[in-house]
Amino acid sequence: MKVFLVVSREYDQNAYCCFDPEAREGVIIDPGLNCEGIVSFLNAELITVTAILLTHGHYDHILSARRVSNFTKAALYAHRLEAELLADPLMNLSEVFGNEKMSLCVEKQFEDGDEIRVGNETLRVIHTPGHTPGGVCFYNERDSIIFTGDTLFWETVGRADLPLGDGYTLTRSVNEKLLILPGETVVYPGHGRPTDIRHEVMIHSRIK
Repeated sequence: MKVFLVVSREYDQNAYCCFDPEAREGVIIDPGLNCEGIVSFLNAELITVTAILLTHGHYDHILSARRVSNFTKAALYAHRLEAELLADPLMNLSEVFGNEKMSLCVEKQFEDGDEIRVGNETLRVIHTPGHTPGGVCFYNERDSIIFTGDTLFWETVGRADLPLGDGYTLTRSVNEKLLILPGETVVYPGHGRPTDIRHEVMIHSRIK
């Protein structure tokens, strides 16, 4: 499985194209503010997008979601508990920080443990509530990579002071679902640089 990163200058937000290089099929994860960068990569590499996956519903992670969906003809996916936040411009922060109010409805919903095909590969959904109720991570066990959205970053975790956030729940999600993964697992976060689970276990020492 290959990973292509597109960084939006505003908010330093990471969007990813995760794809099977043999099948030339992939998914887009969190198409935020840089729609052009995503589309340019897809055109250049001839990648067929089969799904657009949202780790959560905050404005900076979803701004280009509908445009990328229209371009690729791929359905939008999110956890069912994210529906309220996605639909509400105040909760998803587009009314606060954006140039436009956004209300987004996805075509498909997933649950904890669901597997999403990426060519001949799979991404497993890990529900990690706390930053938002329906926040998730996408884990590929074969290649030891995980996309953590705003749940886990390099040497820190996501915010819990935004609408519907919960610090206790976020801590449990990180400790019980992420820091138990193999140490060599590479973490691709929603903002900033990559890290790995071994480093985060050492830094956080099982976040209290």
